[in-house]
Amino acid sequence: MDDLGGRTVVLTGAAGGIGAATAHALAARGARLALVDRAEAPLAALADSLAQAVPGIETLSIAADVTSEADMTRMAEDTLARFGRIDALITTAAILRGETGMRPLAQTSFAEWQRVIDVNLTGTFLSNRAVLPAMLGQKMGDIINLSSTSGRQGRAFDGPYSASKSGIIGLSEALSEEVSRDGVRVQTLLPDAVDTGLWAQAGTSGLKPRAMLTPERVAEVILYLLALPRDTYLLNSVVVPVPTRRRKGGKKDG
Repeated sequence: MDDLGGRTVVLTGAAGGIGAATAHALAARGARLALVDRAEAPLAALADSLAQAVPGIETLSIAADVTSEADMTRMAEDTLARFGRIDALITTAAILRGETGMRPLAQTSFAEWQRVIDVNLTGTFLSNRAVLPAMLGQKMGDIINLSSTSGRQGRAFDGPYSASKSGIIGLSEALSEEVSRDGVRVQTLLPDAVDTGLWAQAGTSGLKPRAMLTPERVAEVILYLLALPRDTYLLNSVVVPVPTRRRKGGKKDG
């Protein structure tokens, strides 16, 4: 895989499971990182762990909310002020649902709907829009938006999440068509179930599938997308775990 030394990568949701794993993978390849998350304490802890793992790593911690237009504008401005350019944006900020558990759409409040759409879809829009002027000015850039297999096939009782992730696919497809000829490559990744803290939200830990991706495996795929030749891109790539193997007698391993 190509070395990422000297490339500046903005990572939203950096303190989360996929975000933190991706930050460590990028740091190991020499990237300069703008770490973006609304949770300041976990963000500081991530920066410390990166400094210990990769001495000399250049990082910028930005406490910001992806649903805030002002925060996303500041994110881009602060990154440019520190590093002078933005080579890539990876959007991992997401929530599974708001303050409630799984429920039918007929029982879903507008506040619940709005919160999930704001973080997952509007947050992707605002962060993408914020970095585009720099990338278009450079005639080069990479955007990797994380959707989900739920964005391709909606999941019952999780209408807001499925809709938000489907919206990310449509947004990314439209943006790719707009800017690909200007040197900006937009790719979308659709992971299946990933073993992160999202499953602890609203009491869904008991619903975790047996076979799940690790955040580190998703990070490896993200780095693969970044390393593709400039004349190649993958849109709506689905990443799934290998099903749990069955032993003789019908029992499953693990």
